[in-house]
Amino acid sequence: MENEQFRSRYAGYNVLDKWSSTDWDDQTREVVRKRLAELPTIRFFTEHEVRTLTAVINRIVPQPDRPEKERIPIAPWIDEKLFKDKRNGYRYEELPVQREAWRLGLAGVDEAATALFAARLFSDLDALSQDVVLTQIERGKAPGSVWQKLPPKRFFTSVLLVSIVQIYYSHPLAWNEIGYSGPSSPRGHVRKWEGGVDPWEAQETNE
Repeated sequence: MENEQFRSRYAGYNVLDKWSSTDWDDQTREVVRKRLAELPTIRFFTEHEVRTLTAVINRIVPQPDRPEKERIPIAPWIDEKLFKDKRNGYRYEELPVQREAWRLGLAGVDEAATALFAARLFSDLDALSQDVVLTQIERGKAPGSVWQKLPPKRFFTSVLLVSIVQIYYSHPLAWNEIGYSGPSSPRGHVRKWEGGVDPWEAQETNE
């Protein structure tokens, strides 16, 4: 995946060009500024858990078009949520509370990797082998004692995957890829029907 060429349908588009425009108000600018400039430090996960989580993230959203130091940061924001124990306001009945679910889930990823690939940790595997591990978890067939306590499919689809993708698409670099104009405050949107694009939104290119 690292060598694949990614091509956005919105070549040359930069949502930050809207910074001083009437599209964004001061509140919007402050939210975006914090997202770009105030990256949380790791305070919940252990060093090993961060290594495992980062390896998982790199398979879910590989970001092959960006050098490693320029990739959208995801693990720090998951860590921040867990450190502050910010919850979603609901919990699936078959899952433990979120902090416990994450600790178990990351341990389970390593346990499955060890069972499937001769005692190797997930972060030590090549990309294809990592995909095998994640696929088994996604299908609810992951080996290991952890997954007897934590439903693998539910954790993967409703916690792990959702968290990673939501944080990825909350970053302006991801907005550029999909032509998103950022929070619709204060301008909003007029053409809300399928295929409708307002004049101030990004226009697709054929490059």
